[in-house]
Amino acid sequence: MFAKFPIFSVMTATLLLSACGSSVPLTETRPALAAVIPGIPSPSLHAGKYSCESGSRVEIQQDDRGAVQLIWLGRAYVMTPVVTSTGAVRLENAQSGLVWIQIPAKSMLLNTKQSSQLANGCNAG
Repeated sequence: MFAKFPIFSVMTATLLLSACGSSVPLTETRPALAAVIPGIPSPSLHAGKYSCESGSRVEIQQDDRGAVQLIWLGRAYVMTPVVTSTGAVRLENAQSGLVWIQIPAKSMLLNTKQSSQLANGCNAG
């Protein structure tokens, strides 16, 4: 059926792919602590040293008050937690553009100002 109607196939594929995209631009995400927003489960942040696929290292530190620092290339960045719809841990530093995303399988470090991936496949240990 799709071979007879190529435009239908293209339109269907376009609609399906657009449904996968996020409708919330990065600039509209709001830093928030789960404790401040009732009913939103708090994802577990795993602090410690991470080794990444590229050979780079990232360290996540959290103090007793819950403040989080990310250590990257010898420099410390204060990170702000951001609530996500997926339950992933997301930490941002707006000034530098750094974003740390942590899911159970792996973690990654992004730079939103440069639109680049700095470290991927990061695992604790």
